[in-house]
Amino acid sequence: MIPAVRVVIIVTGLAWSTIALAAEPSGERPAALGSGRVVLVPLNLAVRAVAEVAPGLAPVWRELLQYCASVAGPVVALEREGAGSLWNEVMAEMKEEVDRGDLYAAYGRFARRVAEQAEVDRIVFPTVLTRAARVSGRVAEWDGVRRPVEVPGRPNESIDTFPQGKIWLNRHGAQGELAAASLHIAVLSADGQLRFQGTGGLVLLQELSTPKEREGLELSVVMRKDPFADAASLRHGIAAAFR
Repeated sequence: MIPAVRVVIIVTGLAWSTIALAAEPSGERPAALGSGRVVLVPLNLAVRAVAEVAPGLAPVWRELLQYCASVAGPVVALEREGAGSLWNEVMAEMKEEVDRGDLYAAYGRFARRVAEQAEVDRIVFPTVLTRAARVSGRVAEWDGVRRPVEVPGRPNESIDTFPQGKIWLNRHGAQGELAAASLHIAVLSADGQLRFQGTGGLVLLQELSTPKEREGLELSVVMRKDPFADAASLRHGIAAAFR
């Protein structure tokens, strides 16, 4: 459980939450986080979360706070409303760059604006997004992680699943793709320079199912119920993103 947070209001109006989750780091600090104070930007501040991953933002955020505190000591999290206002200001100032697709230039200016208000070393922009997980046999693999896949049905069958492709069954399992969620992180220094970026697989969003009316002769791909409930998978994916 996350302890109570201490909120400090900076004179410019940007609110910070100091999350004291770990008195001393208990894991190896990733080089991406530097050696000083770490600031976490709210999840998907710059990129709107699609409907499939929106339910996972809260649990991923909790695990991200816990992970960073465990490897870097107490971390600082920007309050979403204040961070959103500052981000909107930056977007207005850099409309031409953003229109050209240079989102990292906006990240850089945002980081510099934050660093004007307090001493920081690294500023982390985390984003939950959708990816394609490659299924081979009874394992799905994407963005540095592997997850088991339950494969119903009989071997040596090819079954249409979704418009993008097929799931092929054989004696070893299945071949194809399933939708998944990943965490992308961009880590910037106080002067707005990109120091690291990485992506780690979080959870599978889809699973294979056998429609009852077809008696197991056809597989379908369905959305998983509450895919973000497995905290261990979230922690594993977060650590993979920082590797």
